[in-house]
Amino acid sequence: MSVDDYFDDLDPPLQDIAIELRRLVFAAIPDAKEALKWSVPTYSVNKNICSIIAHKKQVNLQIFRGAQIKSSNLLEGTGKDMRHLKIFSANDIEKGRVEQCLKQAMELDS
Repeated sequence: MSVDDYFDDLDPPLQDIAIELRRLVFAAIPDAKEALKWSVPTYSVNKNICSIIAHKKQVNLQIFRGAQIKSSNLLEGTGKDMRHLKIFSANDIEKGRVEQCLKQAMELDS
């Protein structure tokens, strides 16, 4: 399975959400390498930065070092490092918020 297959296999509205998140990842992190890791699209430059994972009712944008992001209170999760944004509709994507999180995650990767 390829990354494109992952997105192609999703049903709307999850597909719409995931594709928009993918676009935002590449807009915020142009040098990101995209690969399937743990069976989900994962983006890295030096180390893993984020991944997009579809669930039954939402798509999560997982930020691997999200707990270290200055605005980590915008993210959900209680793990040591990883935090995530839950998105239930493409209309719910707060592009500025997502880009802010991704750019901070990229800074942590350098």
